[in-house]
Amino acid sequence: MSSHRPMGIQRTHKQRKLCPNHLPAHVARGFQDELTSLIEGLDSSYGFKGEYLQREFKSKYLDPSVVTPEQRRQAAVDKWLMTDERNAVTNCRLQLGDEDFGWVTSDNLIRKTRQIIKSTLGPLDYPACLFRGNHTNGASVRVGRSPAAAIFKHTGKALVSSSALKHWLAYASSTRLSDQVLCIQEFSVLFTVPKATEIDRVACKEPEINMFLQRSVGDVIRKRLRKNGIDLNDQTINQRLARDALHQGLATVDLSSASDSISQQLVRELLPFDWWSLLDDLRVHSTQVIEGEEPYELNMFSSMGNGFTFELESLIFWALARAISYFSGSKGKVSVYGDDIVVPNGIAPRMARVFAWFGFKVNTKKSHWSGSFRESCGKHYHRSYDVTPFYMKEPVKGKTDVIRLLNQLLYWEARDFRFFTDEKISEFHCKWSGIIPRSLWGGQDPMIHLPW
Repeated sequence: MSSHRPMGIQRTHKQRKLCPNHLPAHVARGFQDELTSLIEGLDSSYGFKGEYLQREFKSKYLDPSVVTPEQRRQAAVDKWLMTDERNAVTNCRLQLGDEDFGWVTSDNLIRKTRQIIKSTLGPLDYPACLFRGNHTNGASVRVGRSPAAAIFKHTGKALVSSSALKHWLAYASSTRLSDQVLCIQEFSVLFTVPKATEIDRVACKEPEINMFLQRSVGDVIRKRLRKNGIDLNDQTINQRLARDALHQGLATVDLSSASDSISQQLVRELLPFDWWSLLDDLRVHSTQVIEGEEPYELNMFSSMGNGFTFELESLIFWALARAISYFSGSKGKVSVYGDDIVVPNGIAPRMARVFAWFGFKVNTKKSHWSGSFRESCGKHYHRSYDVTPFYMKEPVKGKTDVIRLLNQLLYWEARDFRFFTDEKISEFHCKWSGIIPRSLWGGQDPMIHLPW
């Protein structure tokens, strides 16, 4: 066992200016190849933890030499359109009739879920619910992502949909914001961001005024959920439940394309009319998929990029899971964080079937209700032991990539002991730490600088 106590490496904006990030290509390649070889050669003493890292280490790797950005984007758009076609089917299914699941009907589930949501949301306090909004530095239809994007959204001709206009006037009246020039924009604009070698991730840029108001109402939903024990500001709740799942008899469930699978009819069925009406006004009803082409009419209620999508999906998944638990006679814990869902083991198979009828697809690779493995909100446990892996997501290019991977390797191997227990890993860390200038070396805790 090595007695070496490695120090984490920290990065600051000022330090990056003093020491350029440049790394010679052959050095970057050497580090990447040696790290990959190190992980592939982990011995059996690591057990499941080592095997799991070997399996997951490059599972999110984006190799630009294999698939072009255009191909990745097209694959993402095709998947997004396919999901929305499924939403059209779900809209029809919800309108046409009742489904008997054998132990409960869909009508009874909808009725109970609606009761839970109504009790959780409470009365709609209008227009006070609009006064919690703020602009972010993320992209809107008019303003690109930048450190000053929030300021730019308050200047120039702001975009807003016609259905959201009256709500903005109710908010901005008698304030200095009422002087901003407004232009009508009825649709969002689709864009993609890198996800994996084969496919990108789809999101949509909304008109900035819509986004401002969406975020405000989303924050109200977030507060109402928190009063009912669902804290969307704290992922560690689900992480702890995943850790303790085997002792508490809990399953961890994850959904595929969750936010894009919330159909219009489902929201209409489940939300109180005043809440539904407001959210329907603040969302856009179409998206421009390809620049210059006519916007695509949406079957989904909202997508990634909408300011209340995360809170709305969390509310619906939680309430629907609680309704399933109620009719199943289960008293176990139900918790959600977006599409990361924790429910009693006994209702998980039923939930998968019910969710499918409501238009949601359980991700079988990331859902676990049997065996000894559980995962939620980025934390992975085997027999309640933390086996969370780290990932090489793209080719190593600069010193900051080396810093990140060295710190993640340190945390993964030394997680339980605060020092290395493997001589090979310790030697690798010492060797490659040597290419990082001392000015970038930091404290003892690598977690401070890791984006888990």
